[in-house]
Amino acid sequence: MIDITESPNFISFAGNPVIYEACSDNYLVSLGSRGYFELVVSGIDTALGHSFHLQFAGKKLVFQTADFTGFDGLLFEVGYPGQTFSDFASNIYQCFLENYDIQKYFDVTLDGPGVSNRKILLQAKQSGTDGSVVFSNNTVTGVAQGANTPGTDDLYRDYFAILCLIRDSQNNSIGEDIKPADFIGCARFDLSDYIKSKFAAWEMQRFEFPELTGNVKVHGWDYLLKYRVSFAESIAGKVKGLQSDGWKYCLAGGLNHELLTSLNEKYLEYFSIAANRQKFLSWLPLAKYSRSGVLEKLFFLFQDNPSAVQYRLVVIINFTDGTHTVVNATPQVTYPAFTVVEFKVGYDHLDLVNAQYGKVVRSWEVFIMDSNDDYLSERRIFINDSRVFENEKVFFYRNSFSAYDTFRFTGKSELNLEYERSVGSVKKEEKFSFFNAPSRQFSSKESEICKANSGWISLTEKNCLRELLLSTEAYEQIGKELFQIVVRSAKITPFLKDGEYLYNLEIEYERAYENSFFSVHVPESSANPVVLPQPLTWDNMEESFDSMEITFDQVEY
Repeated sequence: MIDITESPNFISFAGNPVIYEACSDNYLVSLGSRGYFELVVSGIDTALGHSFHLQFAGKKLVFQTADFTGFDGLLFEVGYPGQTFSDFASNIYQCFLENYDIQKYFDVTLDGPGVSNRKILLQAKQSGTDGSVVFSNNTVTGVAQGANTPGTDDLYRDYFAILCLIRDSQNNSIGEDIKPADFIGCARFDLSDYIKSKFAAWEMQRFEFPELTGNVKVHGWDYLLKYRVSFAESIAGKVKGLQSDGWKYCLAGGLNHELLTSLNEKYLEYFSIAANRQKFLSWLPLAKYSRSGVLEKLFFLFQDNPSAVQYRLVVIINFTDGTHTVVNATPQVTYPAFTVVEFKVGYDHLDLVNAQYGKVVRSWEVFIMDSNDDYLSERRIFINDSRVFENEKVFFYRNSFSAYDTFRFTGKSELNLEYERSVGSVKKEEKFSFFNAPSRQFSSKESEICKANSGWISLTEKNCLRELLLSTEAYEQIGKELFQIVVRSAKITPFLKDGEYLYNLEIEYERAYENSFFSVHVPESSANPVVLPQPLTWDNMEESFDSMEITFDQVEY
């Protein structure tokens, strides 16, 4: 019968080991036994050089009498006049205690003196034929063999293995593996590669783009996979009935080694900690700068909803005059348990430009509340950054939860173009003309190598940006469009200011594509439109500060 002796957390990460262990008691036909041997001493031998042989574990040991043993391990002291069989048995027992092979394979016991003899007992430490003792060539007076039970080996079932089958909620197979059982009938399986392969089969992007109306999108197994694992005994290719574990979930992400090790040592899972259940799927600081035109998303894992409680996304909008207003950014609805929900929380998503007529937004706070006005999530603050940066770049990247984060680089940037050309010669047996030169360029590919600088950021922000450097999916947001990039290198420069270190992160990246043709493209801006002043025309007359009339021919550009 299969016994599942180890299983992963209820919610685990596909990027970390997802370990199962299954054991069976059918891997053995019979259990081996330990050997047992008695050496019976009923007299004494006063002659030197008498011996007996003990054979076990492929070794043959010759024990003999001597007047001086010298801790030899094979010599035991002869008997002397006046001694008894009990004394002589003690001499042989002491020799056995000094013998390495005897001590390695047997527990040695000297029995209490009997009426006519005394016994030395050898009990094998482990089952198997190595513990079987053969007593032979005995010339020692007063020594004989008593009870002798040979040891037997474990008899394993031929071609025995344990099969592991992983299936999703639709009963579709995710993966299957079969392993031979070890010496105790167990097999261990790491399912992470199978589950990662399942996630890799998701072909669409894992976030809403282009943006549609509404501020919420519910995701399914593209983020959180519901699966179950079944085990069966396989004997010579014949598979017995499946024994299944309960339903579990796996998130398409992972934790670093330090955090995972710490949780494992404490027998904790990440999402069993109350504080982590309230976190959005992001490691970025709770407060960050943002502005109109920047793609901002927050992802939240709904783990349970047994009473069908309704939830809503709440936004507190703070204005520069010190006032604030509270709005519900999403309808109050019941979200399915064990789903990941994407909330669009950017300045433009929430239409903050029209939050209140005549007022300027200073910041906005975002959190989730239930129908009882209890907090479900942490509160994240976005500070409206109205400053203008000449070199601002916005990056959108997949984080370690497999959700997505946004970060603005506001420092100096740089663009270099590199070209890869394929040139060859064509041999033509004809007269030269204007159009048949022998050298030809077959192809030319242009790569964009860019540098971006974060500006001065805090230690927390610097550490969190390690995710951008580790991310396997990153984009640069240009206007309303995203262009995939590959980060090649990074350099960090510290700066001490007012007793606190600030950091400057410079990354070098390239577009995840090459161009073979040239064209001009200016992406449409994603920011709220700025109303420009009307230029002066021939029929547009205005007055200056000193009431002097000016016309179009006085305007300088």
